[in-house]
Amino acid sequence: MLENDETLVLRAQNGDMTALDALVRIHQSWVFNLALRMTWRRDVAEDAAQEIMIKAVTRLSSFEGRSKFRTWLHRIAVNHLLDVRKSEK
Repeated sequence: MLENDETLVLRAQNGDMTALDALVRIHQSWVFNLALRMTWRRDVAEDAAQEIMIKAVTRLSSFEGRSKFRTWLHRIAVNHLLDVRKSEK
């Protein structure tokens, strides 16, 4: 049975590592593709995607559900990627 993001987030916030792993697996390739579109370099995108997922996991407790999980993750990703682009200049 596939669970939706909201259910997985709640479970992960309560310490369920299986749910956390599922969230990461579901969104990992999407984050990488976003990073690749914004950086145009595979090596930079791979590093950035990993850093973004680490940020999301470590900040998951701050997710309040006022938006969709992917919207929250998108904001983390874009902010991080803008910082990456600034630092490369």
